[in-house]
Amino acid sequence: MSLASVALATARTLLNDDNATVWTDPVLIPKLQEAHRELQTDLWLVGSPVVREVTSPILVPANSTDLGTNQPLDLVTPTALKEADSANSTTWEDMTEVNYIPFNVAKSNKLIYWAWRGEKILFLGSTAPRYVIVFYRKLIPIPATANDPIGIIFGELYLGARTAALAAGSVGNKEVYDTVTALAKANFEKVVSANRGQQKPIFKP
Repeated sequence: MSLASVALATARTLLNDDNATVWTDPVLIPKLQEAHRELQTDLWLVGSPVVREVTSPILVPANSTDLGTNQPLDLVTPTALKEADSANSTTWEDMTEVNYIPFNVAKSNKLIYWAWRGEKILFLGSTAPRYVIVFYRKLIPIPATANDPIGIIFGELYLGARTAALAAGSVGNKEVYDTVTALAKANFEKVVSANRGQQKPIFKP
């Protein structure tokens, strides 16, 4: 995968500043980071697998009401959970998402419910150990320096143009902003295609 430096160099070319006279790395990196956040969000909206993840079976001890340190560090938001009585089970049951864990329901030997509150996956708890699998939206690390990886195949195609657009917009250059924004949108479809694997084509609505 490409480094952030590739997207930064592309942005400078689009801004006609290849020698980094005005648009140095320290000036452009915050704009690249914003563009990276936008790209991850847009990839999520079109259902791209590059921002989706699933865990291996995670043990939830009896009476535990969350995953503790076993909650994935790159988790942005969970989308579904399944549970079973064994990590090697061939029968995984769908759990029910609720806004709040019910307080008037007695614990059983299954977890049944889960809620996403305060950036934690919460449970009512069960009277027996259970295993869960978490399906979730993941966070791709956002580059902090020019030498950091982008983390998205062909992501530099979008990030270079979008970074240039944000830079131009920050100084009120609407003409350049509009031009490179259009380029970023066109390049987004290429990024989607490059990261969809064997999925059917998907397009930004």
